[in-house]
Amino acid sequence: MDHKTQKIELQRLYKKWPDIKRYLRSKGCLSTDAEDIFQEALIIYTRKCEEKDFQLDVAPFHFIKGICKFLWYNQSRKNKPQMELNEELTKLNVEEDWMQKELQFKKMEDVINSIGEKCKELLTSFYGLGLSMTKIAEKLGMRNDKVAKAQKYRCLQKAKELAASKTAASTENL
Repeated sequence: MDHKTQKIELQRLYKKWPDIKRYLRSKGCLSTDAEDIFQEALIIYTRKCEEKDFQLDVAPFHFIKGICKFLWYNQSRKNKPQMELNEELTKLNVEEDWMQKELQFKKMEDVINSIGEKCKELLTSFYGLGLSMTKIAEKLGMRNDKVAKAQKYRCLQKAKELAASKTAASTENL
């Protein structure tokens, strides 16, 4: 293929870039990777055309598409172990986060069970059930919602103190 014909063919192939990009994206390739793969395929095509014994049996577009498919397959195969490792690390982080939250929940449950029945009922009614302070006051036999708010504050302070002392005690045991 002479130089002028090759240049015209490359221009035609560049016009087909959106089709190649769409094809590679359908295979899971990122846009930036697709662009690099397309450029590499064009270089391979150009070098092949310069070989004397090279004969193109398909349309240049299909040849480029095949090269792109092969290059993407190789690239994704090389990246697969890294992707699997990242997935495993993500799973471990999720499990670790879950365990941390479970431990925090257990500590919170221990504190709530230690603060007394009235405080436990008040805090679980407010935070657990989402009842209004007025309803909580009625439920617990308090004069009004202001008394319930004041009691909630005292219960929270007591819970914070217990949590701090339990944390300090568990740190000392380490």
